[in-house]
Amino acid sequence: MASVACKGQSYNWLRNSNRMEYDYNDKLAFQAEWFDYDSAYQKKFILNYYPSNNTLELFDRELNRMYLKRNKIDGLDLKDMFVGNTIRVYGRQVRITDYLDCRTKQIIGKTKEHTFTLIKPNLIPKLGEVITEIQRSGFQICNMKMCNLTRKEVLDLHEPYKGDSYLPFILEHLVSGSVVALELVGENAVEKWLEVLGPDDPLEAKKTAPNSLRALYGKDSKALNGFHASADLPNAIREAEFFFPKEKSKNVPESTVLLQNTTCCVVKPHAILEGKLGHVLSAINESHYKITALQMFYLNNANADEFLEVYKGVVSDYHAMLLSFIDGPCVALEIAGKTRDLNVHSEFRMFCGPSDSDIARQIRPATLRARFGCDKYKNAVHCTDLPEDTRLELEYFFQILKD
Repeated sequence: MASVACKGQSYNWLRNSNRMEYDYNDKLAFQAEWFDYDSAYQKKFILNYYPSNNTLELFDRELNRMYLKRNKIDGLDLKDMFVGNTIRVYGRQVRITDYLDCRTKQIIGKTKEHTFTLIKPNLIPKLGEVITEIQRSGFQICNMKMCNLTRKEVLDLHEPYKGDSYLPFILEHLVSGSVVALELVGENAVEKWLEVLGPDDPLEAKKTAPNSLRALYGKDSKALNGFHASADLPNAIREAEFFFPKEKSKNVPESTVLLQNTTCCVVKPHAILEGKLGHVLSAINESHYKITALQMFYLNNANADEFLEVYKGVVSDYHAMLLSFIDGPCVALEIAGKTRDLNVHSEFRMFCGPSDSDIARQIRPATLRARFGCDKYKNAVHCTDLPEDTRLELEYFFQILKD
């Protein structure tokens, strides 16, 4: 597989030309919040975004005063402005929680519509290919999790589809192995994603929509068509809430983490934003490894600092390392070997390559960091350095941060 370039792979589904429709004073208004760890207090803001020149201002709702005057934020773009996303504003991670007015909802609502999809067990070995196809089709992944479903959870998830003659077969397949749940964002996302998938029956898809994902990846029945997808927006909201609840106290499907002869890998935000996530997952699966657990996280400064604590005083530019984990969503992976005798920690660390991607390209060009990294800190992936830290890192993501 060829290396993926550092530039030119970012999401392009919201064209820059759209910005020409806005004048200097046009703004999009959102409700937003930021958790201040020093005071253990959730600050609430009105966030005004000006598309004409990518500037932003924050108004403190509780103190009724301006918190941040209109400023240009490096790296911020119109594509980042949607409900549920977290953006970094001068080191603070601000989460967009809702629209403030009807005009913003009308403008952004359809452009940034959410939908839900489930990758079924028969397609997990080709997860990397599927993720690449999702990004190529113009969707942004805002939530992602590998899990195991119980029979009750499958029936609860398929509540609107009770009475479907295929439901018993779908149920048996969904409990037969791990699934990956994804929340996607895109323009007219529900309708467009159903079109990308094609008909429920893969045999019909091969005839009527040969380039659809179910035609390409599905087998010979609806149960084995590779994907479940929300039929409409209300179901998309309900099904996404089933896997990614806003209330942390809600029960969620069980994680697939093993914590036995496995190691931790984190795909960094820059690699995801550059469209490399699928390629990284494919490279792992095509080698001597398999992915046994997976979840997307939005690390804040405190989380990243806690996770990277062992590197303080060891890494020369610790701050740059820290920033490489909080520039957007990251994906934590548990990696196992395809054979039991593989020393997973040691072998996978070699597979990742030297921490500096430029050096990796010189001496170990086939490694993950050489192929997908950009420099010393935007090096595509983190992997556990010390064997005794493997379980600690996996537990941090899949048990401490999982909700």
